Amino acid sequence: MKHFAVRDNQDYRNAFLHAASIYFMTTTQIPQWSMKCDYVETCNCDYACPCNFNGFPSNGFCRALVLYHIRTGNYGDVRLDGLDVVYAASWPKAIHEGNGIMQLFITNRASKDQRAALLDILSGKAKGEGAFAIFASTLKYVLEPQFVDINVKIDGKKSSFSVPGVMDVQLESFKNPVTGEEHEVKVQLPKGFAWKLADAAKTAVMRIVTPSLNFDESGRNAYVAMVEYKGP
Repeated sequence: MKHFAVRDNQDYRNAFLHAASIYFMTTTQIPQWSMKCDYVETCNCDYACPCNFNGFPSNGFCRALVLYHIRTGNYGDVRLDGLDVVYAASWPKAIHEGNGIMQLFITNRASKDQRAALLDILSGKAKGEGAFAIFASTLKYVLEPQFVDINVKIDGKKSSFSVPGVMDVQLESFKNPVTGEEHEVKVQLPKGFAWKLADAAKTAVMRIVTPSLNFDESGRNAYVAMVEYKGP
């Protein structure tokens, strides 16, 4: 059973009541939705992340901070353009082996309707493309979402994002050890569900400090990509 912790704050309460009410939504009840996003993925694996090849993480467990900067998007009549969401998660083993914990950090610039829409999509309840519905089946705990300031810089393999006092992620490119020039590495996954073509990078900084998600995996794997999803 997923764990939903609800604060007294009415915004949190309303968001979770809405999410609970549609937990068993049928596809015909879900509005048409789409998102085109700048995607920044960071995790604790070695460079390139073996999960993309054989499904198992470098060190036997998975920790990830993933930014979705929505260039354009909608959930029915609700526009999502320009909004940011960070998907923070941890699994004790490989993702597909389950028992994960996840928390969403959603920009506090989002309206009530936009918050509800983003919760539906990124929790996997709105089904459709992307990793959301797939990963939802691997989660044991879904923590209450946080509506916060998110600082974002989209600059390819030098992208960064942060939530003040909570998380900080900064990417850097690989360098040729002889010439010092930037080293270009791309990975293509024609059947990938999170992304199909991405630029490989690494993290100069990758850390989060919360009561339930607390780790520092700086110097590990990162990817940047442009992704497009739709549903249901």
